[in-house]
Amino acid sequence: MKKVFNIIKLYLSFFVASLKELLIYRVDCLTGMISQIVTQAVEVIFIWITFQNTENLAGWNFKQVLLLYGTTLISIGILDLCFDSLYDIGPKYIRDGEFDKILLRPVHPLISIVGSSKSFTSIGYFALGLFITIKMLIELSIPITFFLVLKIIVFSIIGAAITGAILTIFSIASFWTYKSNEVIWTFYRIHTFAQYPIDIYNGFIKLLITVVLPFAFVAYYPTMNYLGMDKYMIYLSPIIMVILWIIAIKVWNWALNKYRSTGSW
Repeated sequence: MKKVFNIIKLYLSFFVASLKELLIYRVDCLTGMISQIVTQAVEVIFIWITFQNTENLAGWNFKQVLLLYGTTLISIGILDLCFDSLYDIGPKYIRDGEFDKILLRPVHPLISIVGSSKSFTSIGYFALGLFITIKMLIELSIPITFFLVLKIIVFSIIGAAITGAILTIFSIASFWTYKSNEVIWTFYRIHTFAQYPIDIYNGFIKLLITVVLPFAFVAYYPTMNYLGMDKYMIYLSPIIMVILWIIAIKVWNWALNKYRSTGSW
C-alpha cells in the first residue's frame, strides 16, 4: 500500500509541474478550450437533429441522451488532462529518442510520460460536459443532492481511469510501429460508441464495448444509475478499473522489456 501511495505522490508531482507549464501558455489554453467547445457543440446539434426524426433512441429521450453525452465529456476531459501524453509516445518520445532519456530516470517511464500530460483541449471537454450535465439534471427534474454530485465526481474519475487503462494498453503499439497514432485513432473510434445508448447497436458492438473494451462503464452505466434505470451495474466500474490497470501495467512492462531487449528501433 505504501508503494502505491508513493507512486501516486510521484505522479502528482509530475502532473502539477505539467499543469503549471500548461497555464503559462494561456492563449493556447484558451484557444484549445474554445475549439473543443465548438467541436462538441456541433455534436450536440447532431444529436438534436437526430431527435427531429425520432422520439427516442432505444428508449432514451433527447434530454437523457444529452445527460449521457455530458457525463461522457466530463470523463474525456479528465482523461485528456491526465493521459494525453500517451497519444504521442511514438512520434514524441520513441521516434525522437526522448524515450531513451526517460529510461535513465529513477522513475518508471510510464509514470514519467503520463505525468507529463498537459492538454489544452481537456478544459473544453470538461467545461461543456459539466454544463450539459447540470443543465440536463435540472431539465429532467433530478434532485442535485450532495450524494449525487459526489457520485458523479467519483465515477467520472473512475471512468477516466478505465479509459486511461485501455489507452495505456493500446499505446504499446508505439514500441513497434511509427504509425502508432493510427492504433490510437482506432481506440478513439471505438470509445465514441459508448457516448450513446448501447442498445442501439448490434450484439457484436455491445459485446465489444461492455466486455472486450468496457467503455460502457465509463458513462453509460453510471448515467443509467443517475436516471434510476439501473441500480447495480455502476458499482462494477471500480472493479473493472482495477482489473484493467493490472492488465495495462503488466502489458506495458512486457512491451517495455521487449524495447529494452532490442535497444533501439
